[in-house]
Amino acid sequence: MLIAAACLMWVLYWFFSPEPHADDDDLSNNTQSRFFRTDGREGYSLIYQTLPWVVVVALSFLVIGLRSVLRKKETKAVSKGNGTFKISRLCTYPLWARSPFGVLTASDFLIVIAFLFITFYHFGRRTHLSFKEIDAGTVMHHHGPIVSKRWQKVQYASYYFGTISIIPFSLLWIPVSRGSPLLRLIGLPFEHAVRYHIWLAVFMMVFVSLHSIGYIVFYMRTDQTSRVTSWDTIGEKCSVVAGLVAWIAGLVVWLTSLSFFRRRWYEFFFAIHHLYVVYALFWLYHAVWSYHFFVIPMLLFFVDRFLRFLQSRTLVDVVSAKVLESNAIELRLARNSNDGMMRNALSTWCIQLPSISRIQWHFFSSSSTNQKDEKEVIIIIKPLGSWTRRLHKVLADNSNNHSSSKCPFSFKARVEGAYNDESDFYLRYASLILVAGGIGITPFLAILKDILYRYARTLNKDLDLPTSIELFYCVRTPEELSVLKELDMLNILSSFKELGLNIEIHSYITSNQRDHYQAFPYLENNLATNKGIDLSEYGGLDKVPTLSYTSPSLKNEKSVVNGISPISNVGETFWVASITISSMVGYFVLSGLGNLYIVEDYTKNFPNYNRAHIVVACVVLGILVFGGILAAIWYIILKRKSEDHTSTILPFHTKSTSTSPQSQYAPSIDLATTLETIESGERHFLWKGDIHIGGRPDWQDVFSHIKQKCRGMVVGVLVSGSESMQEDVAAQCGKHSSCFLFQKGDEDIIFEYHSVSFDL
Repeated sequence: MLIAAACLMWVLYWFFSPEPHADDDDLSNNTQSRFFRTDGREGYSLIYQTLPWVVVVALSFLVIGLRSVLRKKETKAVSKGNGTFKISRLCTYPLWARSPFGVLTASDFLIVIAFLFITFYHFGRRTHLSFKEIDAGTVMHHHGPIVSKRWQKVQYASYYFGTISIIPFSLLWIPVSRGSPLLRLIGLPFEHAVRYHIWLAVFMMVFVSLHSIGYIVFYMRTDQTSRVTSWDTIGEKCSVVAGLVAWIAGLVVWLTSLSFFRRRWYEFFFAIHHLYVVYALFWLYHAVWSYHFFVIPMLLFFVDRFLRFLQSRTLVDVVSAKVLESNAIELRLARNSNDGMMRNALSTWCIQLPSISRIQWHFFSSSSTNQKDEKEVIIIIKPLGSWTRRLHKVLADNSNNHSSSKCPFSFKARVEGAYNDESDFYLRYASLILVAGGIGITPFLAILKDILYRYARTLNKDLDLPTSIELFYCVRTPEELSVLKELDMLNILSSFKELGLNIEIHSYITSNQRDHYQAFPYLENNLATNKGIDLSEYGGLDKVPTLSYTSPSLKNEKSVVNGISPISNVGETFWVASITISSMVGYFVLSGLGNLYIVEDYTKNFPNYNRAHIVVACVVLGILVFGGILAAIWYIILKRKSEDHTSTILPFHTKSTSTSPQSQYAPSIDLATTLETIESGERHFLWKGDIHIGGRPDWQDVFSHIKQKCRGMVVGVLVSGSESMQEDVAAQCGKHSSCFLFQKGDEDIIFEYHSVSFDL
C-alpha cells in the first residue's frame, strides 16, 4: 500500500502541480530550509517527485527480500493457471499482434495510454491556464522584448513541451538499470524492459524536439536570434545553447539507435550511445532546476553501473568451448556455487571476451538451469556478426595448433549478470507450448532441463509441474537441429515418461535447397512432401567436425578456476539494497552540505553551471564513497569465505570415478582431435516427435489442434525467435483464446503469450 501511495503521489503531481506561480504559496512560506531547499518549484519537486522514488526503492528491496525468504520456504511449485481472474493476464494477452511497435499486450497498451494521458493532460492544463493569462493580459513578462499574444502562446507551448519531456526522461533510467529493484518488484525482466526504454526515449526526443524547434522559431520571429547561442549563467535562468547541445546529442543517440545502424554497426551504436552522459549533463546546464525530478532514477542507474563494473573486473575462466555441427559455438563459463545470486532457468548474461574485442559486450541467453551444484554457465552462440565470426576463427586457429604446448591466447571473459525472470512463470501451466527459431532454442533448453530436474527431485511428491510440453523448432538447415543433442534427458531423468511428463518436439527445416540435405539422404527424399518424419531417425552428420578449446587451468595438476563474481547488481539482496540506500543517503547528505557551504544563499546569483556540477558531484561521490565503503566490506567478506572454501580442479586426465568438481568441467570430447567419427546408425535422438522438410508451421492448424486437445485449460505459449514469428504466434494466441480474462465455461481455453526473445 505504501508503494502504491508513493506512486500515486508522483502521478498526482503532474495533475495538480502549482505552477506557473509556485513561488507564492503556503509551502514556500512555511517550509524554508537551507539544507534541503523547499521553496517554490524546487520544494514541490523535492517532496512530490524525489521523495516518492526514495520510498518506492526502499520498500521494493524490502519486498524482494521477503519474497526470496518465502520462496526458499516454499515446498510447492507455482500453482497452475486456472479459470479465475488474474491481473497477470493483462501481460499475456496479445491485444495488437502486428503493431508498429511489435507485439503489444493489453498491459503494454494500458501503460502507453496512461503515459500519454498524464503527459498530455499536464501539457493541456498548463497551456490552457497560461493562454488564459495571456488573453487576459496578466501573464508575467520575464525577459526579452514584448511580443504579440500569438508569439507568447508559441513560447509557452514550447516551454511546456520541454516540461513534459521531464516525465519520460525521469522514467527511462529505470528500464536500463538491469538490476533495478523496481523491475524486480513487478517481475519485469531486463530484456523485456528495454522496449519501454526505447518507447520512453522516442517520446522524450519528440517532446524535446518540439520544445527546441518551437523556441528557435520563436526567437527568430521575434528578433532574438542571438539568444539561441547565449548562455545565461545567473541563478536558475536557462542556458539556451546548452539546451541546443543536449538536443543535438540526443538526436545523434536516437538516430544511431535505429535498427538500421544498430544491426549493421553495433560497435558504432554502442560507442555513440555513451553520449547520453553529454545529453544529461547539458540538460542540467540548460535547466538545473529540474534535477529533483530525475536525480534518484539517475542515481539508481549509476549504482547499477557501479556494481556491474565491480563484477566485470573479474576475469572468468572459459572452461571449455566447442563448435557444434551447425557451427554454433558452445561456451562454458565457470561460476561460483555459493555466490548468493538468484538462479533461474530464463537467464541472460552480458559477456565480453577481451581476446576477441575489448570494447564489445553482447547479451546471450543461457541454457543452464538453477541447480545449486552447477558450476558452469552454458551459452550457445550462433556466428552471425563480425564478433561471433572472430570467435569462431579463434577456436579454429586454436584447434589447428592443439599440438602446441602453449595456448595461443588467454581465453578469459568478463561477465555481467545474470538478468532473469525470477518468477519461473512457466511452472504454473499444466500444458506448455514452446516456439523457437534458430538459436532461440537456447532458453528453452534451460526450461526443459529445469523441469526435468524438478521431476527428478520430487519423484515421490505431489507437486504441480507441467505435464505436457510441445516444442516447435524452426531451423534453416538440418545441422542446426544438433543443438537439441546438448540436452541429455536420460542423464537427468530417464523415467520422466513414467512420471507423467510428455515432451514432443516438432521440427521444421525450412530450406528447399537440396545442397543442404546431401549428408542426409533420408531427409532429402522427403523434401517438400510436408510429411512428418520420426525425429528419432535423425542422427546428425556421420562425421561431426568439432573444434574445441579447454581452459589450460583444467590441465594443471591443481588449479583454482576463476568463477563469475558474486558482487553484482543482482547479487545478495541485503548487500545490493545496503549499497543503493547508502548511496542515496550519501547524495542527500552531500547535497545538503553543498547547499550550506557552497551555494549558501539562494538569493545570490550562484552560476547555474556550478549548481549542475554540485548535483553531479553529489551523485558520483554518494555512490563511490558511501556506496563504495559497503561494496568494499562485501568484497572482503566474500574473499574470506572463498579462502575458507577454496575449491580446486582435479587434472583433466584423472581417471578417478568419484564425484569431483572436475566432472563438472571436463568436456565429453577428445581434445587431441578435431574430427569425431561416428558410425552411421549409432546416433539417434531420444526425443519424441517429428521433422517436416522444406516448409514452415501452419500456425492456424497448429493452434486449432492444440485448442481441441487442451479444452478447458490455460496454456502457456513461450516464443523465442524472430519478430515475424512472435507476431504470427501472438496473433493465433489472441484468435484462439476463448475469452480475454475469464473462462466462461469448462470447454473454454486461454492461450497466455510470453515472449522470451531478446534482441538489442
